[in-house]
Amino acid sequence: MLAQRTLSWLGQTLFEILVVGFVAGQNATPAAPPQASAQSAPIVPAPIVPAPSVAFNVLVDSAIRQEHRLIVLMRNFKPIVETYIQQYPGKSPKGDDYFLSRLDLTGNAPVTVAFADPERMRESWEKRLLPTRQTFTAAGFAQAIFPDLNHFDRRNYTFEFVRWEVLGEVHCGVVDVKPRENSENRGFIGRIWIEDQDFNIVRFTGTYTSKSLSRRAFHFDSWRLNTLSIMWMPAYIYTQESASQDPANHDLWFKAQTRIWGYDLQQAGDHREFAKRLTDTPEWVDPNQHEASQDLSPANTLGETTYTSEDNVVERLQVAGLMAPDGEVDRILQTVLNNLLLTNHLYLPAVRCRVLLTTPLESFVVGRTIILSRGLLDVLPDEATLAAVLAHELAHIVLHQSVGDGLLSDSTLPFSDLEIFDHFDFRFDPAEEADADKKGLELFSNSPYKAQLANAGLFLEALESRSTRLPNLLHGRFSNDFGSSHLVQMQALAQIPKHLQMDRLDQTAALPLGSRIIVDPWSDRIEMLKSQPVRPLSAAEKMPFELSPFFPYLKRLNENEKAQNATRP
Repeated sequence: MLAQRTLSWLGQTLFEILVVGFVAGQNATPAAPPQASAQSAPIVPAPIVPAPSVAFNVLVDSAIRQEHRLIVLMRNFKPIVETYIQQYPGKSPKGDDYFLSRLDLTGNAPVTVAFADPERMRESWEKRLLPTRQTFTAAGFAQAIFPDLNHFDRRNYTFEFVRWEVLGEVHCGVVDVKPRENSENRGFIGRIWIEDQDFNIVRFTGTYTSKSLSRRAFHFDSWRLNTLSIMWMPAYIYTQESASQDPANHDLWFKAQTRIWGYDLQQAGDHREFAKRLTDTPEWVDPNQHEASQDLSPANTLGETTYTSEDNVVERLQVAGLMAPDGEVDRILQTVLNNLLLTNHLYLPAVRCRVLLTTPLESFVVGRTIILSRGLLDVLPDEATLAAVLAHELAHIVLHQSVGDGLLSDSTLPFSDLEIFDHFDFRFDPAEEADADKKGLELFSNSPYKAQLANAGLFLEALESRSTRLPNLLHGRFSNDFGSSHLVQMQALAQIPKHLQMDRLDQTAALPLGSRIIVDPWSDRIEMLKSQPVRPLSAAEKMPFELSPFFPYLKRLNENEKAQNATRP
């Protein structure tokens, strides 16, 4: 039987999941912290639990000490910070913005250094010449990585106990925080969650207040994960703001998701060809620890060349923190790809799948490697639509359309990670894309998914309807823009009738962003959510291609995980 019947993300029930556990639905009733307006990001109530035997003053003082230790530790790293923003002058997004940067905390304020994107640089220059709307900055969203980077202490803040709660598997003390009257001009006002063992702040939500600045401060919900020893590192920030500061006006201005990953880039790469020192070694790390990942695979040591040219590209993307290590999700994608190969009687050795960690919808080929972005995997509604995307990229390989050897060879030249978009370009011309559309439709029509072509048609129709509203989501950084030249002809070629009806609850054309793939911010490894499907109760809950609040399941590292991560500088 085909491997199709053994997929772990099989069938469509898993692919139809909406945001469960990892990303909370936006319909949850918020509980705003004291003196914070209803504009703030939602706080999902948790059950009341028995109070641990720790005094409130000990809880707060210990949390302040741990926060200062985290700030010192974070100055040793330069993780990737990605922010995707959707603007809402109505019920659905009508515009978006995107930032991809490295975070630098060596100074007194968070500094973001952007990955170079020549096309975006031109767009930004045009916006400065012709300002038509209020713009966002990457550093503005990165501020919410800490409640207060420089002044978080009792001298500048007051703390008031609220209750004990459980977040995931972690007991937390909930504390309201506000700046004192004599504190600095700018301060955090909101609520923090302090775990009851090592007293780390694992979540905080609120906004910043300012006496001197007239510029508005956004409301946010910031989460941390236990990724290194007893420390909890920043991982997710959800930001949401109303169009008016009037609490009675609930019209939405924008929503944003910020993700932080790439802490352990020194160990990045399947083969570590380009591995380089990016951080200072924390004092508890043994830099001489040997790992199995340092050994080269025998498959890559044949002949005079250690790696193929496409291996070099994949390795370089991993070292830059843009690609996930080889893992479980790649195996799932490979199973769908094998279904296409087997039913089309194609023998193409070494064809494989990999996953970019970024949000913009993107798919492209490098030699015989098919690469899909995390954001694209998040929004695909079912396995048949995934097969349609893979069929299109497989068609490029079958038609011998791939980037030239010269580009792949140049990828070994030394250049900054931040310049990677300048050096890698995997775009095809319109004629090649049209040929791939035709061949991709042929491959799909011979596959086990051929009876579900209408499902893929729904996704393409939904994608087309959002193409002008969400240009940054569909803007390929390495490849052709998704929607302008990817798959859009397949629907016309197959003569699929348009039948997208957004009000129908039994139609799931696309999922929200962040609904399927979980990223480990320390190792960059990814896994797929295996939550049970939840049928939407209203059309508003479907939220295709849209953002919703984060709500990760918090848990502590076990002793083996602590030992493993402690050996990684």
